[in-house]
Amino acid sequence: MTTYPGQHRINLMKIAVHLPRSLGASLLAVPCVKSLQENFPTASITLLSDEKLVNLLATLLPEFQVIALPDIKDIPGLQKNAGRVKEMGFDLALLLEESLVSALLFYLARVPQRWGYDREGRGFMLTRKVRLRASDPRLHLKHHYLKLLEKLGLKVDDRPVYLKLPEPQLTAATQKLIGAGVDPASGFVAIKPGSSYGPARSWPLENQLALVSLLQDKNIPLILVGSTSSTSFGHSIKSELDGRVVNFCGQLSLEETAGVIALANLFLGNDSGLTQLANFLGVPVVGLFGPTDPRVCGPCQPPAVVLHKAAPCAPCSYKNCPYDHRCLKSISPAEIFEVISGFISR
Repeated sequence: MTTYPGQHRINLMKIAVHLPRSLGASLLAVPCVKSLQENFPTASITLLSDEKLVNLLATLLPEFQVIALPDIKDIPGLQKNAGRVKEMGFDLALLLEESLVSALLFYLARVPQRWGYDREGRGFMLTRKVRLRASDPRLHLKHHYLKLLEKLGLKVDDRPVYLKLPEPQLTAATQKLIGAGVDPASGFVAIKPGSSYGPARSWPLENQLALVSLLQDKNIPLILVGSTSSTSFGHSIKSELDGRVVNFCGQLSLEETAGVIALANLFLGNDSGLTQLANFLGVPVVGLFGPTDPRVCGPCQPPAVVLHKAAPCAPCSYKNCPYDHRCLKSISPAEIFEVISGFISR
């Protein structure tokens, strides 16, 4: 039997953590998950994650079991997955995915303890809940998740968390780079040029071309990484500029991309999961933020520099900017080059 806050006693043998569905938010939840483990060191903790993230998270967090949980879109899917969860026999579920469906899933699975934020009208399905008021200050996502544990009376650890990839994955990434004509030992910069969310979060192409030209003048090898959403940017940069530019956009799995990023001397990216990944891998990060607020979703631990210019229309959730995209256009190639040069010269 384990005592948990509220002076109750409960047999916590198996704990489920329903992670957020995006890569960035899942990584920002890692300090919360590790704090949960410190509070319940004898419990078995299972992470339920989006199918696309399972392999990477299992590699980065080998101390936890990671299970895929499909995106539930209808009643039959909800019933099927509730049955799966029930069979796993969890004693407690920590719901970091803050949707109504998340709470309904564990409610139907009859998990005895269901803890989480009271959002989207799901409070009645939670056995322990933390209410958010409109007047509460917005926290960085990392602290938002840690605050949940704190409000539930658990101890939290706010220290930086750095994750490691296994040597075979780093070796495979090394061979991939050498095959593309880049020696990782000589150093390189990884750049994520596009955004899966939409063009509003991407630094304008003309600015990217200008920055790449400046970096090429310094003979700094450049590797372009990202999903298929970065393919058009990658192709344009590669075709417009000669020199040491390797375009991996849309060509690597998430796990392969992680290996390449882990070997980089620096990562330049926008508000994205890969930016958070680089940050948690301990790679120096330069983050470009425009429509979103880096105080809420930016890289949260050193070494990192965030470039962000205030705009009267920001923050916003537009996928395509309906105005002049000034929030990102106002970040100049010269100032990014200066920041990158400061990191590279160390």
